[in-house]
Amino acid sequence: MHAKWVGAALAAGLALWFGWGLAGSVTVGCAPHPRGGCGVPEGGGKYFAALMIAPVPLVVPFKAGFHRRDWRPALGYSAGAVAGAVVALAMGTSLGHWIVTLALVSSAALVPWCARWNNDAVREARQRERAQRQHEERLARARARRSGRRRERRRRRRELRQQQQQQPDSGR
Repeated sequence: MHAKWVGAALAAGLALWFGWGLAGSVTVGCAPHPRGGCGVPEGGGKYFAALMIAPVPLVVPFKAGFHRRDWRPALGYSAGAVAGAVVALAMGTSLGHWIVTLALVSSAALVPWCARWNNDAVREARQRERAQRQHEERLARARARRSGRRRERRRRRRELRQQQQQQPDSGR
């Protein structure tokens, strides 16, 4: 039980570190690269490292399915992302910082929601609902086929009776 919450605390710290790296990258900007394009300016290496390293441990638990049984440890990511958004706004209030804040807060809301709606119990419930719906559709199709066959039999009997009534009695 404690291992889950240690993982949640680790996720919070990594999300905070990622937010700090993202906000720092916005703060230091971009330096011209000798081969053209944009490069990491002087003093931006620590932000670049945080930006590249922090997401890897955050993605592994979700890809491995660690949050499929219990979604609540995923709240650690949310706590860290919100703290990262606060750090981003503390580093500056430019448009880039606001975009970073919006992205972090959005991911803070989406990650636990996705983890909550992707666990084994919910998946099994969706499969049961799908099977029930398919069963009901099969029954409805079978009912429609039966009623169509009944209608066809009635039509044939009616035609047969009409033919018999129209033919004169030749045996009398």
